[in-house]
Amino acid sequence: MPHQRFYGWKLLAALWAIVCINLAFPVYGARVLDAVMAEDLNLNRQTLGGIFSLYSILSGLPGPLVALCVGRFGVRWTMFAGSLLVLLGSFLMAAMVNSGLHAALAFGIVVGAGVAMGGVIGAQAGIAKWFVRRRALALAVFSTATGFGGFIASPLLNKVLELSDKNWRIGWGIIAGLACLAALISIIFIREDPRDLGQSPDGSAANAEQKPGTDARQSRRKVYLTAQNWSYREVVSNQSFWIMMICHMGMGCGYMLFLGHGVVHLMDIGHTRDAGSWAISLIALTSLLGKGIIAALGDWIEPRYIWAGFVAIFGVGMVLAVHAGTMPMLVGAAACLGIGFGGGVVCVATVLSNYYGTKVFASLIGLSLAISTTMGAIAPYVAGRLYDSGYGYQGVFYSLALWCGAGAAVLFAMKIPVRKHGTVTRA
Repeated sequence: MPHQRFYGWKLLAALWAIVCINLAFPVYGARVLDAVMAEDLNLNRQTLGGIFSLYSILSGLPGPLVALCVGRFGVRWTMFAGSLLVLLGSFLMAAMVNSGLHAALAFGIVVGAGVAMGGVIGAQAGIAKWFVRRRALALAVFSTATGFGGFIASPLLNKVLELSDKNWRIGWGIIAGLACLAALISIIFIREDPRDLGQSPDGSAANAEQKPGTDARQSRRKVYLTAQNWSYREVVSNQSFWIMMICHMGMGCGYMLFLGHGVVHLMDIGHTRDAGSWAISLIALTSLLGKGIIAALGDWIEPRYIWAGFVAIFGVGMVLAVHAGTMPMLVGAAACLGIGFGGGVVCVATVLSNYYGTKVFASLIGLSLAISTTMGAIAPYVAGRLYDSGYGYQGVFYSLALWCGAGAAVLFAMKIPVRKHGTVTRA
């Protein structure tokens, strides 16, 4: 029988493309469109923040339900359905939205639900099945999809606005067309499990049967891999999981705050819309650096320590963003936000799979997204209300920066969770 090339890398490329479209363009690119849409539809900052908050909730709160869909229907059909929802919501934005309520329904609910189903939950669950020893590397490579997509989406759609006399609907038409492509990729290229193709994780039959800690080359690592699969109930009953979620929450809230109000905030302090668009792109670009760090080190140095560093860097970015009236300060703020968040999201997935096992991984990713996005959705709404009341954005930015500092310290100091009657081994 001829040797069959490991399909995991091709699957990784397909999942990368799907998430680049379904998540990066609505999250990053649409923020440029929002600034023009708000003027066209006469939306105040509270309404604009509320629309993005609704999107944030719908893109994360259904996470546990999406995890159930992945378990019942598989990664392929879940991500295909999500792509269709992004397509539908984007079409509605392009053709029918004429008020804040319409935008809340089309973008907040339909696109938000599409991102939840066609985004990271199913993709990361698929990657966890196909990669074990190279999981941190694979997850980091995959997570560059949002950074790369955001880097091209924001300036691309800003250019569309320039060429179309600020017709933001054309931008949404482009997103709809790309979502159609994502649906096709889902159907054609996604495979559920290595065993479906007679393969095993990482492309090696030896790795399939190998237990953590038995490879001599792995003994040099300082990374913990659980030798057992925790149950969902065991995880949510363990305080370590909730401590990690609370520590990460400050960064999640800050990220949603900047995506929801970053462009208009930068315009308020003297920058042009082009500069705001460029800042969003820079966040996406520098997120690749954070992901590169965890890709290089996450299989050799305990990812939780790296995670703590990323949270601290993000907190510095929040402080710099308040004072980003000059271009050097703008670059520094965007770089810190991008590096911190880009690396942090990979650390979440890596740590959860390393500590609790792969069988419960999809459910935990769904739960963590539900927590972070739901709580994060509060920040843009609160910030918009404070702004409209004359208080500005500074208080929210500083508060979240302090949260990140405290969270980084706790992440670094906490102990690795140990399952009752189970073991945790050093790989």
